[in-house]
Amino acid sequence: MSETLRRATTADLPALDRLMRGVSAYHGEFAPMLADYALTPAQFERDLVIMAEADGQALGFYGLITEGEPELDLMFVADAAQGTGLGARLFAHMAAEARALGIDAVKIVSNPPAEGFYLRMGAERIGTKRPKGRITWPQPIFYLRMGN
Repeated sequence: MSETLRRATTADLPALDRLMRGVSAYHGEFAPMLADYALTPAQFERDLVIMAEADGQALGFYGLITEGEPELDLMFVADAAQGTGLGARLFAHMAAEARALGIDAVKIVSNPPAEGFYLRMGAERIGTKRPKGRITWPQPIFYLRMGN
């Protein structure tokens, strides 16, 4: 199955919300992370939200905040597409888009199980965000430096 990457629109919001909530990594211990979270039309207008789809089915997406401190705000790959390299392709796309926008580094505050992925993608761990509110676990913080 070959996927297409494209900029998501507000019409894609329901499909991406379902995809995000269906990722099993966010069930169980990490469910509180998404419990009160909702994608908004404003995100799709303000941020760079790119989705991967095949045969009309959403397979994954990322959201890159480009205002202020650039940050990879969202990155989700559907369970059925995990292990296919889609996450790496989305991440490489995000990095290329950031470079094209003249961004020097992208901050990433990660879910702990994704730490190995971000390290493999070339991000450098620079710290830890302490637990706060509904997030009861420390979150690794990374920077992906573009090396322009």
